[in-house]
Amino acid sequence: MEGNNPRELAAEFRFSRQLNPKVSRAVYHASLSLPHQESLDDETWHEITQKYLQAMCFDMNQYTVVRHIDREHDHIHIVASRIRLDGTTVSDSWDYRRSEAVIRKLEQEYNLQSVQPSWEKDKHSPTTGERRQLARTGEESVRVRLQRSLDQATHDHPTMSELIERSQQQGINVRVGYTRTGKVKGISYQLDGVAFSGTHLGKAYTFPGLQKHRGVNYSPKRDDQRIQKLIDQAVENPTIAAPKKDDKCTKKLIEQVENTAFSVSVTNSLPIPEPANWEQIRLNLSQQYNLPNSLLAELYEKGWLYASLAGQAIFVERTLDDLPTLAKQLEPAGNFTVISVNSERTKNGSFWIATDTTVKRAVLLSDPIEVLSVIALESTFDKEKRKPTLYWSVDDSEQLPLELLQAIDTVVIAFKDNEKVEDLIAEILAELPQAKKVSPGEAGWNGMLTLNKQQPKQSRIPQPQSWELE
Repeated sequence: MEGNNPRELAAEFRFSRQLNPKVSRAVYHASLSLPHQESLDDETWHEITQKYLQAMCFDMNQYTVVRHIDREHDHIHIVASRIRLDGTTVSDSWDYRRSEAVIRKLEQEYNLQSVQPSWEKDKHSPTTGERRQLARTGEESVRVRLQRSLDQATHDHPTMSELIERSQQQGINVRVGYTRTGKVKGISYQLDGVAFSGTHLGKAYTFPGLQKHRGVNYSPKRDDQRIQKLIDQAVENPTIAAPKKDDKCTKKLIEQVENTAFSVSVTNSLPIPEPANWEQIRLNLSQQYNLPNSLLAELYEKGWLYASLAGQAIFVERTLDDLPTLAKQLEPAGNFTVISVNSERTKNGSFWIATDTTVKRAVLLSDPIEVLSVIALESTFDKEKRKPTLYWSVDDSEQLPLELLQAIDTVVIAFKDNEKVEDLIAEILAELPQAKKVSPGEAGWNGMLTLNKQQPKQSRIPQPQSWELE
């Protein structure tokens, strides 16, 4: 490659693109990063890049490498054309697995810290938001606390009923689901009003994973009756976890509450996930709303979308630090029911997705289905023309992350046509004068996505006026 800037490099990449224009995914992107304490010089990074590309069969392809040292860890981005200079194409079949296998070998060859492959991990690592929360407040997220508590409770290989009893003593509400034939179909945990399925904590915390990875002993004849009794007792006799001995403020507050007459109000929490219902939810979202299965699978893996015990799709709203604030339950009619984590609705969160940590463009949308529909629509456009984007669903102006949005030049208000949102749009424009308004009509972006699915011969979706893609 001869170019010295993105525009020149893109022009060169078009050369190989023209050799095989039928390839839909013409660009391969890989990011290789080091732990905080490790660093390499440019020459060594160059050697690693060469060996990585050769091992991934990029033996006659255009590519460019960018090294970033502006974050907490040294890393590089590799952007390569999948189209070789003879017109053939590098296969992308199982590329994630093949890539991780290559990386493990490079770690050994260059004496770098080895990382466990993603498909072998038994515990989901903290998200970026969870790490920020820990750095900012010193408090671990609910998910990390659950993982830590379960690790401690399984240190001596207890029985399944003993594990559940220990967890309850730590203030963790455990629920075990059974099929009609009496077989266990899943386990979930709830702490401080936030619920996670075993799958969302990591495969070591699923019902079979507890046995395989944590050494929990389970015998249906011995444990099932005891498990059911423990769960029933927890429902009948909910308790408040005792404060830590050194938490004087909490202890004083509880004493004041115990000595005061008051009416009890039930605090809402996120619906408990039911992994056994996920496949049907995924199928419904894919068929009814034409949403891509790959996108749905990624959201489920991150815990931002899941199936409830009642068999309904739950979309999790979060702050920019990735802390859950609300759940939006998709009803059969297509509308959403709001479920608060706390007794009062939190305003500073939303169902959102960002394509990169450095956001240069924001799109404000009506609801989670519209968010996913726009992402699906924009995936048909050339990636080179798309800016890193934050897709944010909005019910009211108090949900907006104003400090972030005011610093972004391109903000698009893209609500469905609805008289009820006219006042909301006016409030947003008052706060964000740089924002531009576009409309997909009454059918919304999902209607446009459905139309596009019904007309597969259309290679591109008509662009609404003022829609900013570059």
